[in-house]
Amino acid sequence: MSMGLTTGSRNGMSTSAPDIDDSYALALALAHGVDVRGVVVTMGNSMAGSTVVTAQATVDALGADIPVVQGAEVWLPVEAQQTTGGADLTSTCVNDGVRFMADQLRETGGLTILAIGPLTDVACLTMNFPEEAALISRIVALVGSKPTTVFEIFGTPLVDFNYIMDPRAEQILLDETNIPFTAITFDLSSLAPIPIPELERLATSTDPLARFYGESSMPRLELLKEIEFGPAYPIFDAAAVWHLIRPQDQVCQQAGYRLKTGSPATAEAGETDIYDWFSPEITETRQVTSCTGFTSREAAGRYQHAILQAVGGDGWTDRDVLLNEEGPRRTEDRAASTTGPLWTDEWAAPNGTGPLSTEDWAASTTGPLWTDEWAAPNGTGPLWTEDWELPTEEGLLRTEEWALPTEESATLNEGGVVPE
Repeated sequence: MSMGLTTGSRNGMSTSAPDIDDSYALALALAHGVDVRGVVVTMGNSMAGSTVVTAQATVDALGADIPVVQGAEVWLPVEAQQTTGGADLTSTCVNDGVRFMADQLRETGGLTILAIGPLTDVACLTMNFPEEAALISRIVALVGSKPTTVFEIFGTPLVDFNYIMDPRAEQILLDETNIPFTAITFDLSSLAPIPIPELERLATSTDPLARFYGESSMPRLELLKEIEFGPAYPIFDAAAVWHLIRPQDQVCQQAGYRLKTGSPATAEAGETDIYDWFSPEITETRQVTSCTGFTSREAAGRYQHAILQAVGGDGWTDRDVLLNEEGPRRTEDRAASTTGPLWTDEWAAPNGTGPLSTEDWAASTTGPLWTDEWAAPNGTGPLWTEDWELPTEEGLLRTEEWALPTEESATLNEGGVVPE
């Protein structure tokens, strides 16, 4: 959460302004009632110590009573270390942030870890606090891509920053644990960028929160203009938060993974061949969840609208959605993603334990049905139409509060019943 720093990106190795998306992600989470138990600040966007300052400023601006705890200052060693005398040095990665997560897991009996930075502290937790790590409900991480995906937006090459800053950390979590893992991939997080003028406009708002976000974002926004990046900028980390709020807006599927590890990369985009790929075609590894797109243009618009509203902006309707035309996306006609989405073209959810939703959008009879207020009945359950999907000026019409889980601990999504 380095929004507000004027220099020091890439863990202090660069003079450029760090990224801003982590702070927007926190605002989105709090605006939608996510119970955030704390913020563990890790290196990456900038050095951990200085980022604690900006993270605390963001928490204060949001009026939140959330602990901000410093985590890793540097990545894990490329290989496990020991001394010539045989002493195991695994515990040397433990810091206040790791201990805080362990304490919270013991206290609550289980939490989701939203990992929107390098995975250093999460991996350290699993290696040094195995009993507490066993209480992690799932890890939702902003990492990865489809195989051979070119990391490029509007012609500008990028890297999978969270991975290359600590490749071993992700390998530990995927290869050495069975903790449920969801990858919010670059293919998804790069979609639905916010027009840069909209972000700049926050700085002139009469709303104190919007003005704080706008002014704190200006160093990064000025950098984007200098390198002629645009016309819009993805708030990457917010896509991971949106998965906690409205997973039904995202195209997700079971997938295997393939990692090319190496030394933590400090090079610019295009100068490293380190990668982490997720695909259902990869079957030799354990299966995790990979999210690669939005289910529709309306879903993408709802997401953009929510980001701006969360930071005190005006937002807009789904009709104004701006997607990266060079990247994969779902279209208004709900065509299936070319990578093999969770839904088929007919929107049948592949769940063997319950009936499938059909093309006419019938809700599954195994889960709770929408009320008459939101849907017209049919023979097997209520129907949905696009009219009931769109955000309104008063807020979002469909919320998690009425997308209730089924008895099989599944989530009732737009496509039917799918496993958590």
